[in-house]
Amino acid sequence: MLLTAGVGLAPTAMPASPAQATPGGAILADGLDHIGGLTGLTGLTDLPGAGVRPADIATEITRGPLSAPGAVSTAEQREVERYWTAERRDRAFGTHITDRSDATTDAATAAAAPFADDPNPGLSNAPPPPSDGTPYAQGGLVTATTGRLFTTIGGADFACSASVVTSPGRDLVVTAGHCLHGGAGAQFAQRVAFVPGYVDGTMPYGIWTARRLTVTPGWASGSNFDVDAGFALFNTHGGRHLEDVAGAQGITFGLPRTYPQYSFGYPRLLPYDGSQLIYCAGPGSADPYGGPSIRVGCRMTAGASGGPFITGFGRLGPGHGWIDGVVSYAYAGSTSRLYGTHFGDGVKLLYYQSYRL
Repeated sequence: MLLTAGVGLAPTAMPASPAQATPGGAILADGLDHIGGLTGLTGLTDLPGAGVRPADIATEITRGPLSAPGAVSTAEQREVERYWTAERRDRAFGTHITDRSDATTDAATAAAAPFADDPNPGLSNAPPPPSDGTPYAQGGLVTATTGRLFTTIGGADFACSASVVTSPGRDLVVTAGHCLHGGAGAQFAQRVAFVPGYVDGTMPYGIWTARRLTVTPGWASGSNFDVDAGFALFNTHGGRHLEDVAGAQGITFGLPRTYPQYSFGYPRLLPYDGSQLIYCAGPGSADPYGGPSIRVGCRMTAGASGGPFITGFGRLGPGHGWIDGVVSYAYAGSTSRLYGTHFGDGVKLLYYQSYRL
């Protein structure tokens, strides 16, 4: 069923700042002042592992996330930039296809196909109207922080979506795990490049090369869609950090899946062509077949993978909110529902591990 116009989408209980994070482990990070050194945040005691306390996080980090290097040297960075010509970006498929083995539906063979701006002070903070997959034209920060992510996995070129997220190093991007790693039995992606603010083939903020990739162990070893998330750290460009150029969205962990959601991405398959930022907006809900994923009414197709689920959209400024998930999968035979990896404990730990690499 299509979303009805006029439905109120602003969350009524969204904390206004990290200091007001909800009990039970929810964390809202909206800037360096609240993140530096892991101080000033609540809910750090519920990380995976019995008895993990805030003081123990450093120990967890020393174990290191599952990660791989990207383009580190100047020569490697230039090679990636040269590789992603306009022709290759246009031809890149909307990510590889992986079956979700833990799904049970009326048809036993149902599978999940992963879809693999500077703020303008004159813009309104009002959220956009409900949508099940229309071009986003309301402007604001999201038009710069969201972009297309290009990768080579197993020798094939793919296109996903991704978003800049706030971090102390100011160079962190969040996306789906399957956009950075092929899953169980596969390897990390190569030639990873990000184009923030992509529109109609243009690169208004340039093309950025990844220097480090991380994914959850659950995705890399088991292709687990419940933790289908990853982070990429990017090299500076002209001496500037990615966040200084494109801005960054906040990030939140452990919020209820029922909060209203705004999902963004660059779907590649018909009726879309990957040239425009598309959005969906409506209430979030649980996956009826189980698991922690967030379900929204949305028609976005392959290529939207890794695009942000944003809650509290507009609460931090025009087009600015908190990312609480990323576009992950849809069930075969369903074109009106999209599922996002909900940011819980596993993604929270990966976030803290990733930005320190």
